Amino acid sequence: MRSSTRLITVTAAALLCAGALSACGPDDSGQDGGKSAAPAAPTTAAPSGGTAKPTDGGAGPTTGADQGKGVPAKAWADSKTIPMDETYHFAPLAANAKPVTGPIGFKGMELCHAAPPKGDEYMYTDGAARAKAAVGFGGDRWTAQQTVDFWGDPTHSSGNAQTAYAIKRGITEAVTNCARTAPGATVKVTSPTDGPFFAATVTAPQADGSTATLHEYVAVGGGAVTELAVWATAKAGAQPKDAWKAPEDKYVATGLTAPLCEAFPGCG
Repeated sequence: MRSSTRLITVTAAALLCAGALSACGPDDSGQDGGKSAAPAAPTTAAPSGGTAKPTDGGAGPTTGADQGKGVPAKAWADSKTIPMDETYHFAPLAANAKPVTGPIGFKGMELCHAAPPKGDEYMYTDGAARAKAAVGFGGDRWTAQQTVDFWGDPTHSSGNAQTAYAIKRGITEAVTNCARTAPGATVKVTSPTDGPFFAATVTAPQADGSTATLHEYVAVGGGAVTELAVWATAKAGAQPKDAWKAPEDKYVATGLTAPLCEAFPGCG
């Protein structure tokens, strides 16, 4: 009889523990600590350079392994699409990219000594992911620099695309009106008026007496705006060392926007 009673007691205790694991299981902290909860489902990141849905309304980078780290490698233009690559065989832009942590600058505005439009200054200090990549030789040989400023998924917030276009407009106006802010500068706009991209050639005298020649391309892809600046600086009266060779503007622009649309959401 005593053995039967003991068996019933042990069985009851086991059943009680099964119904309340947190009370009977070991816990070094003295609390349940969530050990009785089901494990969270694993999250699968998109492959490197892929896209994942943002969790913040489109305010952050959205590219899998690159999420939170800035502009992904696949967002950069293929060096083969850059003017003068046939002569220079430029190094990959992605391998030379560096994040921008402060206010973002664009070469066209820099050369023309143009400030951001009044009231739009925040557009050049905020943004989800921003970076620059420069390749080339400097001096009187051509240097190419791409700048990417990603604001976020425009399908989550149309303001992201609107901001990208506003920045494009600011760069376009600064370059078009370069002679107003950089005396002696000349500008030849080569892209269609109100077209999907902007292209121009600028020559501007420098403080040391040299002359800078800049070929400027600006385009928007979804919630990102990008600038490709290819320039050389030669002594006054001289030309860059290597004669300019470039595909049609529209092909250069496509070489900029296609990678953006592959890397970031919202180009459709």
